[in-house]
Amino acid sequence: MEMILGNGFCEMSQENLMEVEGGLNWKKALAVFAGTVGLAWSLPVGALNPGAGLVLAGSSCASLDYGIH
Repeated sequence: MEMILGNGFCEMSQENLMEVEGGLNWKKALAVFAGTVGLAWSLPVGALNPGAGLVLAGSSCASLDYGIH
């Protein structure tokens, strides 16, 4: 259900755009949640073991990046 405009572009409704993009993805929502919790826990873990804290912070940032993009 797209409308072709006079300048050659196509316009899609929000419902069609959600179908094309897949809508809300539960995996990405879970990745954002896990990344947020992991990033919050990286500071206390880093106080006990700096290497583990850095690994946790890095993997949490990667999880957030996957969930946001």
